[in-house]
Amino acid sequence: MRVTIKDIAKKAGVSPSTVSRVIANHPRISSATKHKVMKIMKELDYHPNMIARSLASKSSKIIGVIIPGTAERSFEHPFFPELLRGIGTVAYQHGYNILISSVTSLEEEKDTIIQFARGGITDGVILLTSRVRDPSVAELIKMSFPFVIIGRSEQESRVNWVDNDNFSIGYELTEHFIKRGHRRIAFLGLSPDFLVTVDRFNGYKQALRDHGIPVDEELVVESQFVTDDGYHLMKTFYRHRSVQPTGIIACDDLLAFGAIKYLNEHGLEVPRDVAVAGVNNVPQAAYFSPSLTSVEINAFSLGAKAVELLLAEVNEEYTAGVPHTRSYSRTIIPAELIVRDSTGR
Repeated sequence: MRVTIKDIAKKAGVSPSTVSRVIANHPRISSATKHKVMKIMKELDYHPNMIARSLASKSSKIIGVIIPGTAERSFEHPFFPELLRGIGTVAYQHGYNILISSVTSLEEEKDTIIQFARGGITDGVILLTSRVRDPSVAELIKMSFPFVIIGRSEQESRVNWVDNDNFSIGYELTEHFIKRGHRRIAFLGLSPDFLVTVDRFNGYKQALRDHGIPVDEELVVESQFVTDDGYHLMKTFYRHRSVQPTGIIACDDLLAFGAIKYLNEHGLEVPRDVAVAGVNNVPQAAYFSPSLTSVEINAFSLGAKAVELLLAEVNEEYTAGVPHTRSYSRTIIPAELIVRDSTGR
């Protein structure tokens, strides 16, 4: 039989409301009373009813996390587990759990957001991608529901986001190639609907211009975010284009791995014939052959900071009866270029 608050109160000789206050860690309950009640809770193996607590406090203590693509495909990429590790670590430190939902379309994402927000399932939402003219962001703003984007937002106001400086990442990688004598540098993985790749592409273009190198659209390879692989992108590139790059910047390490595999199979040696670099600095980058030049974007810190920003807004939301002006934050997490063998030492 399930132990109830009344059972705890009866054995402790206090009222049920006092037990509820102990569970909620109310400051007006004496330490002696807290100790007695908690000892009895442990003896009787009592576990608070989370749904009832949520109704009473108007807080579910759950953060919704929305991941693009199928769960299987997303978790194949080391970036997302590391991001979730950062989210989970800080969430648990503050007494929150996370609810993960993977979506395969914008319509599915919108439905999930509505369930999370209007169904009282979560206290706030973290989006793991930032799109151009993002309908999910528009929906969350319309509902005035707490949320954070991991990725720069186009919205100038009413949005909390955390990201790297992806323009600088694209610029620095391109300049790294230029300083090694490359002028025909391909850009692999532009997804026009996703700002992370657009920003890196804009940095790439600016670096070329600053060094007097024309931007050649033949060297730009578009892809579907998350789902495409570098091997098939390179296969399509070499089949349909006559230009031969001496350097390849991949928007992601996994794209870079696939590109190197294709090059190796077709008699091109990396970095002697074609230099290759990626972004994310996944653990395999250091052990790949050749070891991959990449950019460490600190995925754990991105996830951790996203939770901090979200909880700052959630706590404002639950300050009952106290007028306040909602504030919004943009945070840039530092990134670092890691030079390895794939671009030449």
